[in-house]
Amino acid sequence: MNIYLDIDGVLLANDHHPANHSKEFLEYVLTNFPDSTYWLTTHCQGDATRPVRDIGHLFDNESVELMKLIKPTSWQYSSSKTAAIDFYKPFLWFDDDLFINERKELIEHNALDNWIEVDLRKDPDMLLKFIQSFPLPAEYLDKE
Repeated sequence: MNIYLDIDGVLLANDHHPANHSKEFLEYVLTNFPDSTYWLTTHCQGDATRPVRDIGHLFDNESVELMKLIKPTSWQYSSSKTAAIDFYKPFLWFDDDLFINERKELIEHNALDNWIEVDLRKDPDMLLKFIQSFPLPAEYLDKE
């Protein structure tokens, strides 16, 4: 299963602070999905070192080392992030917001439930709750 991670509003609570439990969340995801975790953020655009450069100073050294294991994605700014998703594999996409065209594309691929909405304003401990009860897409459960 592929895991796609946004940064702003997911790993970062704001421009100056990591989200609560972001380190534990990264540890969990990269322990369980070490070869299939991808950046899906404008901070990346094909270069997996860029997110680490952009936000690494906000995290401890262990978290930075974990971030270095996340693979890059790339898409055109004129399109949507969904252009970087492999719809042929089960996936989860952790993001705080969807654009209308991204929502439409997920619906067209019968994958809206694969988007995991992260709302840190509503629940600052949301990442911990994901660790405690990690969501899995239906198609992933069907293949087990």
